[in-house]
Amino acid sequence: MKRTPTMKLLSAAAALALTMTACSTDSGAPADPEDVSGTVVFWTYPLGEADSASWWKPYVEEFNKEYPNVEVEVVLQPFGNREDALTTAIAGNNAPDVVYFNPDFIPRYAEEDLLMPLDDLRDDWDDFVPSSLESMTWDDTLYGAPLLMQIQQPYCNTEALAAAKVECPTTWDEWREAAPKFKEAGYYAGEYNAVSTLNHGFYVYLWQAGGEVLSDDLQSAAFNSPAGVEALTFIKEMVDKDWVPKEPLTVLEPLEQSAVGRAEVGYVPGSQLISTRAVVDPDLIEVAPPMKHREQVASGSVGAWSIFETTEVPEAAKAWVRFLSEPAFIEEFNDFTGYLPPRESLNDMFADDPQIADSMEYLDTVRAGVMHPKAREIIDTIRPHIQSVLLEGVAPKDALAAAEKQVDDLLARG
Repeated sequence: MKRTPTMKLLSAAAALALTMTACSTDSGAPADPEDVSGTVVFWTYPLGEADSASWWKPYVEEFNKEYPNVEVEVVLQPFGNREDALTTAIAGNNAPDVVYFNPDFIPRYAEEDLLMPLDDLRDDWDDFVPSSLESMTWDDTLYGAPLLMQIQQPYCNTEALAAAKVECPTTWDEWREAAPKFKEAGYYAGEYNAVSTLNHGFYVYLWQAGGEVLSDDLQSAAFNSPAGVEALTFIKEMVDKDWVPKEPLTVLEPLEQSAVGRAEVGYVPGSQLISTRAVVDPDLIEVAPPMKHREQVASGSVGAWSIFETTEVPEAAKAWVRFLSEPAFIEEFNDFTGYLPPRESLNDMFADDPQIADSMEYLDTVRAGVMHPKAREIIDTIRPHIQSVLLEGVAPKDALAAAEKQVDDLLARG
């Protein structure tokens, strides 16, 4: 019998009560939770079906069984204009106490000494997928307690494989060999989205080629390298040979209107399986390992809870984040929303869903982006030069050299 949301919430409450009782004296928690008091302003966002303040009510109530003197004020924020809202709140000395962050927010706010270090928040960080912690770490300090992981999961179209008489490729060379066969069978060989974040595009191929976006000291560009030229040349080859649809080079299409959504692509380099399967027949999906050239890398992201250093209720905020990073809550949340859990002890939670279970096998290959305060500005600087190669015929070496100069100038400005 499939559990309804109400049943899930009730079962979670029971599990969380046991977990919290067992852990109440661990992880730096105060000896007597009743000594902790105050109002925690908690900014969250629509995360899958956890898209209302009311969704959080049973969890706040469960938390209050152990921390009866802490009020959690749930503020559901929209993802749109997310940075502007945070900037305005911080400028007005009205920052939230606890906030949901993705990796690229961490360096920016940590560099400004606005985030509370969380290394000592828990004593079981070793249960978390290493890449989830790395994505929330800046200057060797952890600033986010992971809640969820996402992987841009590669997969092959089973009908396209049969029509092209090929096996699902796992390396650049295998994909190059399969591409003309997919095309001859009436399918696109793959897809390259040039208008989305480079975290899911050029960066992935750069990392697979063994390159890096920035130098080790983060002071200069590193992508204008043999690995960078090889990666961009590979992408250009896809476009020049019509192995990928043209629309995603200039337009961000709704999934259902795209070639991927219409099941016209043989090898999909990255997909959120939960949303994809709402459009594409799951029987057409054969999950594949992340592509490998010199390195095996998948793109993805991590969602985590951070605490602003400006909080006036640090113990209450830390208690709430400890609660939100307990195994029982993480399991319930990800089971309900379809995201992947960052805790290794929860690896079997999707055992009844082989495709999602396969995805979890590759979480340790996920790279969430570039950890730098100017990560988004760097992307905006490089992207037009990638476009110039794909749409205007500029040589990859020339485009990367021009982008390198602009990124170095950006970094030099501090």
